[in-house]
Amino acid sequence: MIEPPRSDMFDDVYFSAHDGAAETKHVFFDGNNLPERWQGGGGFTIAECGFGTGLNFLLAWKLFDETAPKGAILDYISIEKYPLSVDEIRNGLSPWADVLNPYLDKMLSQYPMRVPGFHRIVFDGRVALTLIFDDVNAALPEITANVDAWFLDGFTPSKNPDMWSESVFNHMARLSHGGTTFATFTAAGFVKRGLQAVGFHVVKQQGFAHKRDMLVGVFKGDKKNNVPSNKKSILIHGAGLAGCAAAYVLKQYGFNPVIYDPNGLASGASGNELGLINPRFTAHRGEVSDFYTAAFALAMRVFSNINDVDYAMRGSIHLINDEDKKKRFTQTIENWAWHKDHMQYLSMRNASDVLGIAINHDALYLPQSAHISPAKLCAFYTKDIDFVNTKDGDYDVHILAKGYGSVHDDYFKDISVHTVRGQITKIKTTNESQNIKTNICYGGYISAPQNGWHIVGSTFQKWLDDTNRNIEDDNANLEKLSVQIPQLTEFEILDGRASLRTSANDRFPVIGVMGGDNVFSSTAHGSHGIISSLMGAHLLADIIRGGVFCLGKSTVCALSPQRFQNRKKVK
Repeated sequence: MIEPPRSDMFDDVYFSAHDGAAETKHVFFDGNNLPERWQGGGGFTIAECGFGTGLNFLLAWKLFDETAPKGAILDYISIEKYPLSVDEIRNGLSPWADVLNPYLDKMLSQYPMRVPGFHRIVFDGRVALTLIFDDVNAALPEITANVDAWFLDGFTPSKNPDMWSESVFNHMARLSHGGTTFATFTAAGFVKRGLQAVGFHVVKQQGFAHKRDMLVGVFKGDKKNNVPSNKKSILIHGAGLAGCAAAYVLKQYGFNPVIYDPNGLASGASGNELGLINPRFTAHRGEVSDFYTAAFALAMRVFSNINDVDYAMRGSIHLINDEDKKKRFTQTIENWAWHKDHMQYLSMRNASDVLGIAINHDALYLPQSAHISPAKLCAFYTKDIDFVNTKDGDYDVHILAKGYGSVHDDYFKDISVHTVRGQITKIKTTNESQNIKTNICYGGYISAPQNGWHIVGSTFQKWLDDTNRNIEDDNANLEKLSVQIPQLTEFEILDGRASLRTSANDRFPVIGVMGGDNVFSSTAHGSHGIISSLMGAHLLADIIRGGVFCLGKSTVCALSPQRFQNRKKVK
C-alpha cells in the first residue's frame, strides 16, 4: 500500500493507495484500448479532466514513446483547477521515480507557472501537452480539438460534483467524433445517464482494486475524425522574431519551413541588443490577458532552457506612479489570479528592498520577468533553418511575418496596422545604477545592469518612419528615467538604435488565416513581440497541422485577421 497525496479541498486522494500506476493502466489505458488505437500513426488526442500529479500523463507519454509508430504525435489536453507545485508533484510520484524516469524530470523542468489559462509544452517533438489551469466548466468551452480518448479522473463525484456536470458532458460530445472513447473510475448512476444523454454508449466494467465497477464507452455521433494535415513545405516571409519563432516551432511539429527576407536576419526591431520580457497588463481577465499570460509563461519555460541569448531572470518592478496605474494594477492582481509566487503588490519600502535602490512609489513585481537579446534569440531560432534567396517556388503554406513590411502588403489592405518608431539608448552603469537588481518599468524602462551597461527605452513615435538614430531621443529617454528615479542621472551614452515596430489599431497581434487555406500571418506584435511571437508560432502550427489549439477559442478569434472584417460588418 502507498500513502497517496490528498487534496485538502476535496478531502480525497489523487490516486489509489493500492497502486496509482496500475490503476492508470487498468482504468484509462485498458478502458480506452490503448496503445492499440494509436498504432495507425498520425496524430492521437487524449483529453483529461483532472491533471493532479500528472501520473496519467507521464504514463501515457511513456507508453506512447515506447509503442507509437515513428512520426506519430500525441496531443494530450488536461484541465486542473488547483495545480500542485513542482515539489508536491515530485513527492507525490516518488514511489514511481524509477518507472517515470526520465519523463518526470522532463515534465517538471517545463512545468508551467501556476497562472490561469492555457499552457503548451512540446516534449521531444513527439508529445504536445496542453495543460489548462482553470475550472473544467470554464475551460472545456474554450477548447478546440478532436478528441480520440477521454480520461475522466476528477475527484469522486460526491465530493467534486462540478466536474461531473451536464455542461462537461455536452462539451465532451462537442469535442468527440464517432469512435471517441472514454473511461472513468466511477460508476455513479448520474454520470452514466449524463454521458448516455449526449450520445455515448456506456457500459460497466470491473473496477480497479476494491472498486466493484467502472464506466467505459464510445461516442456514437456522426462527426468524423480530422485527417492530419499533409502540408509540409512552408515559406516564411520575414526573418524577425515572428518569422524566426514560427520556423523554430514548426520544425518541432515535423514541418519543413524555410525563410525569405531580402533584408537579412533580425534587420528591424528584432535586432535590438536587449529586450525586456513582460506581459501586457489589463485590469480585467479576458482574451488579451489570457493571451499574454500564456505567452509570458511559455517564454519563461522556453528561454530558461536555452543558452547564448543573454537570458537572465532578473524580475521586473513596475512603478505605480499615477492613480490610473494604481487602480489598474490592483485590478490586475485581483482579476488575473496569478499565484503570489509570480505576481505581487509591493509597498514603496518593499519595492526598494527588492530593487536595490530607493524609489518613491509602490510597485507591481514579477519575480520571473527577465531580459534577453532579441537578435541572439532570432539566431538561436534559425540555427537549423534554411534561408532562400527568392520567394518563388511551390510551397504548401506561406506565413507573412514581415513586421513593418505588412503595412504595405496587399494582404493587409483591409487590416488596421501601422508602424511605431522606437529608439533605445545604451548607457554605461554608474556607482548608483550598478546596485539595481531588477528591470524597472515606468512608462519607459531601464534594464538591470548587464556587463557594465543598461538599455533605456523607448520612444513611441507613430508619426515617424525614420530609423536613423537621433541624439535628442537618447536625451528624452534619459530625462524620462531621471523624472521617475531622480538619483539615476549623469549617464554616459554608449550607443542607441532606432527601429520600427508594427502594431494594430486595437494593440493586439494579427495571427491566423489570411486568405484561402495556405496564407497565414503573424504580425503586429508591437512592444511585446518577444513573447507574443513565440505564442503565435504555436497557434499557427496548430492551425496548419489540424491539432489541438494552444489557446482558448475566444482568444483565437480575437487574434484572427478576420476580426477587422467582422467589426465592419457589425457597424
